[in-house]
Amino acid sequence: MRNKVAVMAGTPVDTKMGADFLAAKDPSLELVSYPVSRDPIEQTMWQFSSEENKRARMVEVFDELEARGIRDFFIYCNSMSGAFDFDSFAVERGVHIVTPFQVYRNLAHRYQNIAFNSANLLGAYGIEKTFRDIKPDMDVIGMAHLAIVRDIEAGYAPEEIIERQGLKSLARFFKEAGAEIWLLGCTHFPYIKEAMQPYSELPLIDPADEMYDLLVKGLQE
Repeated sequence: MRNKVAVMAGTPVDTKMGADFLAAKDPSLELVSYPVSRDPIEQTMWQFSSEENKRARMVEVFDELEARGIRDFFIYCNSMSGAFDFDSFAVERGVHIVTPFQVYRNLAHRYQNIAFNSANLLGAYGIEKTFRDIKPDMDVIGMAHLAIVRDIEAGYAPEEIIERQGLKSLARFFKEAGAEIWLLGCTHFPYIKEAMQPYSELPLIDPADEMYDLLVKGLQE
């Protein structure tokens, strides 16, 4: 089984979160961290840039990492996964890429009404499109709020972020709107999951665990 994995995300903070998650799951993995951008604003601007520009950056990144012998990639960034077609890119390059959007397809088979929050509206679009490609008639409730990401990167405590960003009210809204689950549609957001769960009657879903299962399956192939 291969054990060398590139952890890619939008910024150094969520890249570290992804690497820490995998290291805790399996200390034997040889992890290479690669943040695509320096901060959330730079990453958002890349996501909203032309397809040509996004592809050029990914070709540059993958050329570098593949030259280091890496064939397995863990994309620990929801909005980045929604901004670029990593599934097609994986086929084109003959590598194994795991993204949160692969997990979202599975969620669409299991639920009819899903609420989620994401970092930006491009990420939100990608999440909803993924759901509707599987189940066109499902109910989807989404919101985007980059300020939560900025607060996390600035080092605010989870309880402070919950108060600053009005997340208790959001939890009530999602419940009253009939959602079955609350999907954390940004890989920064598990930072506040434990503190937020007591304020939400809905289960908060972090896709990372299922992403890990997909990674392990690919490493064994």
